[in-house]
Amino acid sequence: MSDTIMKAQIGGDIAHLRKLNPDLYDSWMAYHDSVFTDGALSAKEKQLIAVAVAHITACPYCIRSRVRASKKEGASDQEIVESIYVGLRLNMGAPFAFSSLAFEAWDTLESGIPLTEGHFFKKDIAKEIASFRECSGDISPHFMELHKKIFADGALSKKMKRGIIGFACAHATKCPYCIRGTVKDAHTDGVTAEQMAEAINVAMVMTAGSCYAHTSIAMDTLKSLEK
Repeated sequence: MSDTIMKAQIGGDIAHLRKLNPDLYDSWMAYHDSVFTDGALSAKEKQLIAVAVAHITACPYCIRSRVRASKKEGASDQEIVESIYVGLRLNMGAPFAFSSLAFEAWDTLESGIPLTEGHFFKKDIAKEIASFRECSGDISPHFMELHKKIFADGALSKKMKRGIIGFACAHATKCPYCIRGTVKDAHTDGVTAEQMAEAINVAMVMTAGSCYAHTSIAMDTLKSLEK
């Protein structure tokens, strides 16, 4: 077994994974490869989505491979950096949106009502978000300024950042409020249902991809037990 868990190269371990069950491996790769072909979204756009989602799944192998793949598809360094910041913003989006649960619970307790009563996941969380921002004081304007800059037109368009990359990232963070918000932006900016579906498929591959890449640890362990 290697001295470190994280390796510079994992090709040998992935080959061992394929050898142990080639049917499953080939099925996985057939799906993977179909997702990253040109379609309603270009291969380049899909790889930029993958870069952002890889930072949410926190898989170093995925980050490395998707940055390389993005460059191969013609993405600029600026486009890659902007996609990373979209991932950063959406990773903040879940705790930001879920602050509504905390403030709903707080208001419930302040009213002397048991926490088992009420909505839990409400459709309209504007009141609770406003309370969170108010209680955040001087922090809140800094967050909103960052939010505006991340989603402004730049190397990537606002449409691409919010309605496509952000939309995919929202699925990776599993935040229903973020999904709803990015769908609204996608619809407003003219993103098609087919583009949304392809973005979701990229998110699916990347959330699975973290597991796939880290099979290196399992395969390395199995090989060490054979000795």
